[in-house]
Amino acid sequence: MTNKVSYPGLRCVLEYLEANRRIYITARSPALQRVEKSIPIHLKYLMISNNIDLNYIEMGVYSDTALYKIEFKVREKSFLRPYPMHLTCEEAAEEMHEYYFGGRLNIYTDNFWFFKREVENFPKFNVTTNEMTVYNFLLNDILQYINPNSFPLKELTIDCIDDLNHPHIRSAKKLCVEISDDQRNESSTRIHAIQNKNVELEYDILEWTDAMGIIRYWMENGKETGTTFVCKGYHGDSNDEIVTKLRNEFREILSELTGVNDQFPNGTPGFSVPLTTSSKILVYGRRNPERNNIEEIVLKVVSSQADGNTMEIKNQ
Repeated sequence: MTNKVSYPGLRCVLEYLEANRRIYITARSPALQRVEKSIPIHLKYLMISNNIDLNYIEMGVYSDTALYKIEFKVREKSFLRPYPMHLTCEEAAEEMHEYYFGGRLNIYTDNFWFFKREVENFPKFNVTTNEMTVYNFLLNDILQYINPNSFPLKELTIDCIDDLNHPHIRSAKKLCVEISDDQRNESSTRIHAIQNKNVELEYDILEWTDAMGIIRYWMENGKETGTTFVCKGYHGDSNDEIVTKLRNEFREILSELTGVNDQFPNGTPGFSVPLTTSSKILVYGRRNPERNNIEEIVLKVVSSQADGNTMEIKNQ
């Protein structure tokens, strides 16, 4: 006869069981339901918006005049399950969020996305994460849900530039900022003055003037050696057009760039411009193999003592 698993043993099994499988099993056991939310849960990916995504299984409320369903999406497959007709769509969504997150004070996830939610109506939970993406909120709006042990973050992605000097934003080891056309035109100085040393700027439309503005700002205000800004856009000028126009803009002070191992070999050659007596800015285009060969413009501050013939610049 098999002995029953003790509570410490059961707790250990539940804690490291894949999250969706764990919730599926718990839903069929009233005894487990009483303790399950007090046990830490571990995820690779967690997204909270109007829908929920746990380890790439997405759940959301679906309704029209004929159907009232909870929709589950797994890769290309979709499943519908009924929810009580007496609930409105909004009430059903609130119950779904409460079921999955209410009272969970020990959520651990590698990657956490939070966006498009009414924070005031959200159940109490607490997340510890390495990487975070925040859309449609200031970071302060959601700190109540983030374990302070998460900071400094390995990577932080934001689309709101109103609080770029927030200490948890400035401490991120990599900061990714998604920039709309309005933000680019109205808040360029704040973007140029970002203090993080490893920054990725993603524009709706990337133009050569975006990169030029950063270079000009650094030349006027200084920038710490080791700083790297990577600029990319879904639309706009190509890498060759941007680098060519930048070469023309700085032609009187530029030096040719050699020995940079991730520069796109068939594109317009990169260059460097002096920043201080002891540092310079490297400017070049590349295609990032880790991002489906997307075109990027790299601006990197290095020591002017570096030997350009032996310098190696790795993907950031």
